[in-house]
Amino acid sequence: MERKLSMWCKNAKIEMIRRDLKTTELAAKLDMNRSYVSSILNGRVYSAPAVKKISDYLGIADSDTTTV
Repeated sequence: MERKLSMWCKNAKIEMIRRDLKTTELAAKLDMNRSYVSSILNGRVYSAPAVKKISDYLGIADSDTTTV
């Protein structure tokens, strides 16, 4: 069964596209591992502190993560 992305995941990806920002670049800016950031952005892993850090950097709400 296919997993649906949460609104937070979608919003994060949309903002990254708007900024022409790759996952590798985002991870480097936040001093995080690229595969870990990718897992969070794709809803495979959930970490409240990491979601907050990414949300703050991208300027998006971190409150829409209930279905990550």
